[in-house]
Amino acid sequence: MNNILKIGIIIGSIFAIISLGVISVFDNTSSQNVLTVNTILENYFDQHIVNIPKDSIFNIYYTERDFLKYTQQQNFSGPKDGSKIEFKDKNSELYENLQPNKNTIVIYPIFTSAAYQSNGFYDFYNGNCDESCLNDISFENPQVLFTSSGILTQVLYDIGYDFITDIDVDKNPAILKNYDTVILLHNEYVTKKEFDAITTHPNLIFLVPNALYAEIEVNYDDNSISLIRGHDYPPGIANGFDYEIEERFHGDEYDLKCIDWKFNEIKNGYHLDCVPSAIIETNMDILIKLKEL
Repeated sequence: MNNILKIGIIIGSIFAIISLGVISVFDNTSSQNVLTVNTILENYFDQHIVNIPKDSIFNIYYTERDFLKYTQQQNFSGPKDGSKIEFKDKNSELYENLQPNKNTIVIYPIFTSAAYQSNGFYDFYNGNCDESCLNDISFENPQVLFTSSGILTQVLYDIGYDFITDIDVDKNPAILKNYDTVILLHNEYVTKKEFDAITTHPNLIFLVPNALYAEIEVNYDDNSISLIRGHDYPPGIANGFDYEIEERFHGDEYDLKCIDWKFNEIKNGYHLDCVPSAIIETNMDILIKLKEL
């Protein structure tokens, strides 16, 4: 073997090693950028450092700005939208009774969070923006607010429920077959693939009305969503999938008090007839009943 050939082999080997290293770096970077409920909560609440002393089962935290804003209100009580909450006593009997059943999964509504953000779908609905606000809306920075079941997400996460996101279901619809029970929050905006995977599951629990209301498409090249159909778009189209179950309970999205709440049986599961987000602090019976379904 001549020297030139030897040098060529050595150089080729070096490039191969470098290439593997580069691929490995990009693989690791990609895995670190995956949006999970854990990373969403950590990123959103890293500035929530002011604890509100309150007679509650929760510790409640705010940013300094939100703390000043809310304490100026005469009817201040927590938790408010955007607050961070966690159970005070994780050794209590209540906390133990709230632990989830095995093989249950909750779908976090990342796409819905994006739809409600500034310059998103609701600026179009409210007449403050043209159809540009229905297209290419980023979902890279989810907001843990009422519109995306922020309080419910934190409570369920804190008591041990497992989560996946809209993204997981859209990319791999078969993932839901791995679970005995699928719980929906305010998953108002979903893709057709996600809708089909969810509605064909044999045991669904709708914890918030208005889920599966409008069809979107997703562009994973720039991590954005665009509205296709639903929410009176095009005009006259309410439910984008003509989904009878959502239509049946649609009016219940305005019941925030949950005074006479009930889990109603549907053909493949159960549907709560109110929005428990605002009252969950004082009504854990809903989550205890959830385990019995």
